[in-house]
Amino acid sequence: MNLRMEQLERRLVDQHHKDLFLQTKHTLTAIDDLADHHRRFQSMQAISGVRIVGSEEALFYETLTQVKEEIVTTLEKTLDDLEHKGDKHYNKNFKDGVE
Repeated sequence: MNLRMEQLERRLVDQHHKDLFLQTKHTLTAIDDLADHHRRFQSMQAISGVRIVGSEEALFYETLTQVKEEIVTTLEKTLDDLEHKGDKHYNKNFKDGVE
């Protein structure tokens, strides 16, 4: 995912839309912070004797990974629409526009 983000950053800077990249980067960082907070909380729960269900933990982290992937994919679609702005033969990903 890091390589994709680097490529997207270069493309967005060329399009003068670095703000989109920064917003996405901050969102992904917030999700990572949420995962870290959850991990710490679960550690405290385990220390105090609460039984942790491993399958639920795996599902939580898998869901966060899927959310992050969808955010990056949406950024890629947005950038594609920006790059093809004005091309009447291009099928837009977002019918309501990207500007």
